[in-house]
Amino acid sequence: MERVLVVPRVSLLGPPRPSVAGFQAGSASEVFDVIGRRGFFAERDAAEGDPSLKQIIPYAVVTCDSQVFLFERRPKGGEARLHGRVSLGVGGHVNPQDSPDGLMDSAVESAFERELHEELALQTSYRKQVVGVLNDDSDPVGQVHFGIVYSVTTETPQVEIREKECLEGGFVGVREVASYQERMESWSRILLENFWPET
Repeated sequence: MERVLVVPRVSLLGPPRPSVAGFQAGSASEVFDVIGRRGFFAERDAAEGDPSLKQIIPYAVVTCDSQVFLFERRPKGGEARLHGRVSLGVGGHVNPQDSPDGLMDSAVESAFERELHEELALQTSYRKQVVGVLNDDSDPVGQVHFGIVYSVTTETPQVEIREKECLEGGFVGVREVASYQERMESWSRILLENFWPET
């Protein structure tokens, strides 16, 4: 049974409100502090049906010059509710293997690196930076997940999908990204509006 890092929703977002959605730019230091103090591992199957818990997802947006890497989830991908959707980011759950020292906040960084290299073959150098957090309670997937958003800027566009049975994708010019908006999952639509509002 897979176990994933979760944080009580109220610890991250305060008392429940009708709909909490959006991207908050910044270093996310306060969120990492909450994760370090209140995070714990829970069985994923149980967490998927419990909106009182937020599963922490490190989520990478990969860019190179004026291009952004788009992903499309194929039927063999892990999250059935997102099959066929286009995404601006790639990421995944934080597991106990990411926290050998028992520190929950550093486990997020370890999971980010693991997921990035499991799903992408980067034959180029890159810079990474936490640029904010992402939440969307407007649909069943978003209600149980909370994103830590990383910007990954590559030196060259030598990036390929590694898990080709689960994902397909490649770089697309920033001006073309908006044409995929109708097929994007909700997190990507939020990021599109915040990162490239002019498109």
